[in-house]
Amino acid sequence: MDGNTQDKSTDMQAASTDSEALTVSNKKRVVVKVGSNTLTNDAGAIDRRYIASLADQLSELNKEGHQVVLVSSGAIAAGREFLGLSQRPSDMATLQAAASIGQVGLIETYAAEFGRKGTIIGQVLLTRADTENEVSYGHACDTFNKLLDLDSIPIVNENDTVAIDEICFGDNDTLAALVARMIRADMVVILTDVAGLYDADPNINPDAQVVPCLTEVGEDLLAETSAGGDAQSLGSGGMRSKLQAAKVLLEADIATVLCDGRQANVIVDAVEGTPQGTIICSEGFRKQLELLDQVPSS
Repeated sequence: MDGNTQDKSTDMQAASTDSEALTVSNKKRVVVKVGSNTLTNDAGAIDRRYIASLADQLSELNKEGHQVVLVSSGAIAAGREFLGLSQRPSDMATLQAAASIGQVGLIETYAAEFGRKGTIIGQVLLTRADTENEVSYGHACDTFNKLLDLDSIPIVNENDTVAIDEICFGDNDTLAALVARMIRADMVVILTDVAGLYDADPNINPDAQVVPCLTEVGEDLLAETSAGGDAQSLGSGGMRSKLQAAKVLLEADIATVLCDGRQANVIVDAVEGTPQGTIICSEGFRKQLELLDQVPSS
């Protein structure tokens, strides 16, 4: 065997090893986050067909042996629907009341759709204090681990009746990052209503393209990115909060995928390695993806 052939063989073996590593680690534990804007239809009501699609995809991953946690917004949107409110409430008491009412209907919808697939779910409501208190943090980690060991899918939301962090900031993007670190996830898939992070505003620049991969989230990028969310919006987050979450995850060496939540089979494709939207990961992880032709070479 000549030197060039040997080098090529070594590269192929390295790529094969990297592929195996990605297959094992990136499919082990996954956090999927879906926001209110993605969960709702044009009328602002919870889209039950979309929840059925989520249940189909996550159940498929669960049956393939992956461990999946779903971080779901939508309690306030569901509460608005039940209460007949045309707009998101502006005062905190009404927001929390809407969340209390909506959380019941939301989890019932999830239970029905996952039950159709024979998948067991659990509900976990957290507050920021739960992640900052050592004892509560440990109990939450134990609960997540047991739920996953039981082949169930935990569905997580912030406990909006006693906490206001998600109501005011981030639309659960930060919560998804915290949960991912708690369970030592391999990747987080953030479902959005856009295709990913663009290199320019697609509403202004028709030539704007999705950035396929980032290996850092700098302050300049955060400053340039829209915060999103307003009184008229179902959600309270924007691309900036997603990038802030990705930055936290990057520090823990957890990859983040930002992708169009309405694209068919997008979660399964993202977990199984088909390029979707924008992936934010370490430089080493990017090199593995380049070997597998899953992102363009830098």
